[in-house]
Amino acid sequence: MNKLFFHTPLYVLLCSVITSPAMGQEQVKADEVKVTAARIEQSLKDVNMSVSVVTADQIKHSNAKSVGEILQDVSGVRINNDGGQGIKRVEIRGESTFRTVVLIDGQRVAEHKSMSGSPFMVSPADIERIEVIKGPASVFYGSDALGGVVNIITKKGGDKPFEADATFGYNGSSAGTNGSIGIRGNLNGWKYRISGGYEHNNALRTPKGHAPNSYYDSRNVGGALSYDFNKDWTAGVNLDYYRFKFGSGNYEMGDNFAVDVPKWERTKVGVFTEGRNITDWFTKIRADGFYQKNKKDMANMVRTPKITMNPLAYNDLDQYGFSVQADWLIAGFNTLVTGYEFNYDKLNADSITKMQPAGVPLQIIVKNDNYDGYQMNNALFASMETYLPADFTLNYGVRYTWVKSHMDISSRLKGTSQNPGNSSDSKAVFNGGLTWTGIDDLTLRANYSQGYKFPILQHLYIDTSMGSTGTTFSNPDLKPETSDNFEIGARWLRNGFKFDTALFYNSADNYIAALYNKGLGDYQYQNVAKAKTWGLEIDSSWKIGETGFEPYVFFTWMRRQFQENGMKTFDTATPEIFTRYGLKWTGNIKDVRLRTDVYARTQSAIKYKDLEDTTNNYRLGGSTTFNATAGIDFGPKKQYSFDMGLYNIFDKTWRNEKSIYEPRRYFAAKINASF
Repeated sequence: MNKLFFHTPLYVLLCSVITSPAMGQEQVKADEVKVTAARIEQSLKDVNMSVSVVTADQIKHSNAKSVGEILQDVSGVRINNDGGQGIKRVEIRGESTFRTVVLIDGQRVAEHKSMSGSPFMVSPADIERIEVIKGPASVFYGSDALGGVVNIITKKGGDKPFEADATFGYNGSSAGTNGSIGIRGNLNGWKYRISGGYEHNNALRTPKGHAPNSYYDSRNVGGALSYDFNKDWTAGVNLDYYRFKFGSGNYEMGDNFAVDVPKWERTKVGVFTEGRNITDWFTKIRADGFYQKNKKDMANMVRTPKITMNPLAYNDLDQYGFSVQADWLIAGFNTLVTGYEFNYDKLNADSITKMQPAGVPLQIIVKNDNYDGYQMNNALFASMETYLPADFTLNYGVRYTWVKSHMDISSRLKGTSQNPGNSSDSKAVFNGGLTWTGIDDLTLRANYSQGYKFPILQHLYIDTSMGSTGTTFSNPDLKPETSDNFEIGARWLRNGFKFDTALFYNSADNYIAALYNKGLGDYQYQNVAKAKTWGLEIDSSWKIGETGFEPYVFFTWMRRQFQENGMKTFDTATPEIFTRYGLKWTGNIKDVRLRTDVYARTQSAIKYKDLEDTTNNYRLGGSTTFNATAGIDFGPKKQYSFDMGLYNIFDKTWRNEKSIYEPRRYFAAKINASF
């Protein structure tokens, strides 16, 4: 780890302790930002949980290739590269993507057969904003929300009869190009949007050369249509299609390992209706329904001197969802949210493994299994805000969940079927918190929440050979994960100062992880006795008068411990510190608006210790990269913009994951136009 790490982030943190994520753009006041993290629209400053918001303007001016890259500077959030480019996933407070709920317009994107969880299958150009809830949100969003929630809200209709926007960008990290176009409007109560886009990337360029097998392409098209029957009643429909293909590689194995996904597509149709101000005490009702299909084809190749293995997978996942929510105002000082949710995920998957011994010209099929099953989830929830004297607000809620899973397994190779797998569970989880706003511009919060996660179908029933570590066996005896989370935090905004901080502690029981099983001679999903995480997050900035300068820092310190069979380790592939810090400037020259951002990203070393198989232990050194961006808005209404950036200026060699290096020094640029 270089000396710069020891001094720079701590120095900037101390100097900036009176100085929310900037994302390289002009800040929006927290009391002007509306979020739906607690399932009702609130000002960000009033929400009794840690929430970060990425706005449409920040996304518009970002050179990020994917949603994952957009989120990489949110405190408490890390990017899981996993060897691919456009499929980057996020980890929240050390919890993997499997423990993070991904929502698009409040509706879940499920994944039941994957080594890394749900990807973000949506174009950044279609996003209005992204809300990131950090910490267990199982009361509001159900199973899998142990680490948190990423809710992507897409663009809908416009304000005028006709509006249009278009983008074109270049990203030198992979000699990639991207573009999008969208039209939207509002005609006599009819609101509409139609959009489409593409992304094309070649091999990722790193200081070690081109990353093996790291191409990425995507295409998307979508639309939304709604009608306002009156000012309080709306109904609508939306359609989305997103398709991408990518390759993943591994530096350590080079040409001897590759994962290719020639097709992964998401097709969705959703409908909704919403009524507001029904009575003085019945403030809103909303119903949503959707059907979503995820279709994925995947090919794996692992070559050794003696044998080549080619596992193949063909997965179809059909999702059906329905929810209804009613909001109430009780006695004038209680806001109650009640609801019911139903989700039915049906998986049909074929797993085929081909083997080719060295020197043999033909492949041998050694496995050809079919998995046909489902997971059904029903839940009732209620959450209350009670406004108390002395500027206190009490928040408390409960969710009761019923989950049932079933799987039929058959071998086409052997012509046999296994006994069907069945698993079910029910669980109530609670949360409670207190908010105080007794001082102007300051909000203090404390909360407790329980987390709950039921195992996905793969963990319960499906043995998989994808990846480079051999077979990972399923475990039908897995118990659901549960957790207890405690957090205290503060938000302060005054005279250009912005400060949002949280101290958190999380304790998870029956934690599910792939561990080495000596009896099987390979990995198997098992319940680890416990996983504990505690840490500190700071989002802070200081807009210095009318100068246009704004220093900022997003800082995360986190310790994470696994405990298994009486053994403990803090080496859990989670860096202890990761931070971004920099200086922005915005200003006007005549009719042109200019902006710049010079910043660094620093993270400490990443260490991993396998408590059962020491051959998997590794250490990745800490790193600091320096970056600079600049942008210009021009035109009569500032409707045109040009943004560019130079990233990893000093060509630092660094890694977030063991399998692949991050990009070398590169240039990126994007043009936006609105009409």
